[in-house]
Amino acid sequence: MANPSDPVLTALVRQGFRFKKELGQNFLFHPFILEQIAECAGIRSGDVVIEAGAGAGSLTAALAATGASVIAVELDRALIPVLRQRFAQNPGVTILQGDILKMDLDSLVEGGTYKLCANLPYHISTAFLSGIFRHTEGLAAGAVLLQKEVANKVTALPGSDNYGLLALAAAWFGDTKQVMRLGPEYFTPPPPVDSAVVAFQRKPNKPDVAEEILWRVIRGLFNQRRKNLVNGLKSLKPLAPRGGEGWAEVLEKAGLDYQRRPETLSLEEFALIARAVDY
Repeated sequence: MANPSDPVLTALVRQGFRFKKELGQNFLFHPFILEQIAECAGIRSGDVVIEAGAGAGSLTAALAATGASVIAVELDRALIPVLRQRFAQNPGVTILQGDILKMDLDSLVEGGTYKLCANLPYHISTAFLSGIFRHTEGLAAGAVLLQKEVANKVTALPGSDNYGLLALAAAWFGDTKQVMRLGPEYFTPPPPVDSAVVAFQRKPNKPDVAEEILWRVIRGLFNQRRKNLVNGLKSLKPLAPRGGEGWAEVLEKAGLDYQRRPETLSLEEFALIARAVDY
C-alpha cells in the first residue's frame, strides 16, 4: 500500500532517482507506521538517535518530530542532497554520508548514550545487528525494521529452528521482541519478503564471565553443532577445563546433560561452561 502521491516520493521520481537493488532500497513512506517505529524504540524529546540508512528521510522526519536529536547516516551519495535540503531548517537533524557498517556508533555521540532506529537494508542486517549488540557501549535501546526471517532469528529461543549466534548476541545485549509485521505492499518498491519490526533494550546484568572466552565457546560449539556438548567441547583446543577436569565432569557440575546440542543452550548456560575454562 505504498502511497504514490507521497510528496517525497514524487520529488525523487521527478529528479530521476533510481532505486538501487544492491543497496536494499525499499522505502517506507507511511507516517503512522513510521511514528509507531519511533514509539516502539522509546524515542523521547531530548534523546539522541542514530538512524542507520536514512533513505529519503521519512523515518528521519518521524524521529525528529519527537523532539530528539537525530544523526542520520546514509550510504547513497545521490540521496545526501535530498536529505540536506529536506532538513535544512531543522538544526536537530545531522546528515552524514557513509557506510554504517564501518562506523563506530559510540564515537558519533562522543561517549554519551543514544538510541537507534532503522529501516535496515536486508543484506546488512545480520552483520549490523551482531555488531551493535556486542560492540557498543552507549546504545540503550532502539527499533529496527527487518526481513521477517532475520527478525525471527533475533528473537529466537533456545531449541527453536531459528536459534543461533544472532539470538545469542541479542541476549547478550538485553531484551528483544517483535512488535509489528508488514507485508511487501507497504514499501516502494515492494521487496520479495515480509518484514517485521524488532524493538530492543539494553539489560545491564550480563553474565559474569570473560566475554572473549564466552564467544569462543559459543562460536566453537556452533561450528560443530552436530556434535553433543562433550564431544564438541573436546574439539575446542587450546581451550580446556580449569584444574585438569574432563569436560564431562565440568558439564555435570554445571547441571548440563552432556548429550545436549549447542542450539538448546541459553546464554547463561554457555556462560556456565565458559566460567570453567582455563585461559
